[in-house]
Amino acid sequence: EMQEALKVIGGHESYFTGKLEAYLRAKGIAYQNIPFTFEAIQQAATHTGFFQIPQVQCPDGSWLVDTTPTIAYLDGLHPEPRTSATDPATNFIALLLEDYADEWLWRPAMHYRWSFPDSAELMSSWLSEHLTEPDVSVADKKAFFYDRQKSTFVDGDGVTSETRAAVEASYHQALYALEGIFERRDFILGDRPTQADFGFMGHMFRHFFCDPDPAKVMRSIAPGVQEWVARMWNMRPGRFATAAHIKAVPTDLDELLEPMATVYLPYLLANESAVLAQEPQVSYQVQGVAWTEPTKPYRLWCLDQLRRNYQGLDDDARARVANALGGSEAVQSLSMSPSGRADHLIGDLPYPANAGARIPNDSWGRQTQAEVS
Repeated sequence: EMQEALKVIGGHESYFTGKLEAYLRAKGIAYQNIPFTFEAIQQAATHTGFFQIPQVQCPDGSWLVDTTPTIAYLDGLHPEPRTSATDPATNFIALLLEDYADEWLWRPAMHYRWSFPDSAELMSSWLSEHLTEPDVSVADKKAFFYDRQKSTFVDGDGVTSETRAAVEASYHQALYALEGIFERRDFILGDRPTQADFGFMGHMFRHFFCDPDPAKVMRSIAPGVQEWVARMWNMRPGRFATAAHIKAVPTDLDELLEPMATVYLPYLLANESAVLAQEPQVSYQVQGVAWTEPTKPYRLWCLDQLRRNYQGLDDDARARVANALGGSEAVQSLSMSPSGRADHLIGDLPYPANAGARIPNDSWGRQTQAEVS
């Protein structure tokens, strides 16, 4: 029977919409990408509590929000063909890579989009098409998006003359690590796509592959990554339904996992301390530079989810994760008790169609006015 399509309120230029679409295409789940308007996001936020894209309305009127739990929920409804490792340790590694891709590589994706004139000109033009006000000029719409995105997600998120080289190094490092892997196999962890591939599709597709400046870098130093992006976008259930299941942690992930231990988990711990202390900013040192950025309650939710997943593994699987991450120091943050302080942000999916209005948050879990500013 034909399944009714999901309505994905998103955009053809959106990081997380691209991640979710890659998953839906791979699984053969019918959907429509409905370009966002601020009115549509505000309407969705009354059901989900989040001003962000994508937001998904199911055929029965219920709602899904946040790509990580959305994919986990849809996987329960559509288990085949399998897009997670059968080995629990490898599945955890996939979830950790997905989280790093979603959260840490967001900053270089936004930097390459908004700090470079060619990319900023193109993307402010594309985004301006989402503003439907007839009495506002195209130039003013473009200026609105440029100012909003650059001030919030670049200048306002820790990109400075001191950190800029480290921001760009995160992109280059990911390209080099993936390029080596794709010389040997089609997907990050094995012969079929997993959460790691969908997570890396967020920035690698809609930003780095499509935006003019980072796309030049990808074409020049990582043609294997460019090929993987196209392969992921062209994925269909029949292409991998009979592929071998992923039963062990690959032994060639050292370069890809290195930033988990030295950059991302230390940052998540610093952010946790700042969130719990109710500080508006967090300062920390990774990649040899000092960073200051807004605290993000949502990323405490991410850390707690990783902790619960890690602590749910048996001793053997935990030991194999520790080994893949380069020893026990890297997993100390995963072994700590979940704080539980951000659990209220997401809750269980789906949200029913007729639920009461939720308190609106921005995508980092900070309370906002009932207005997209």
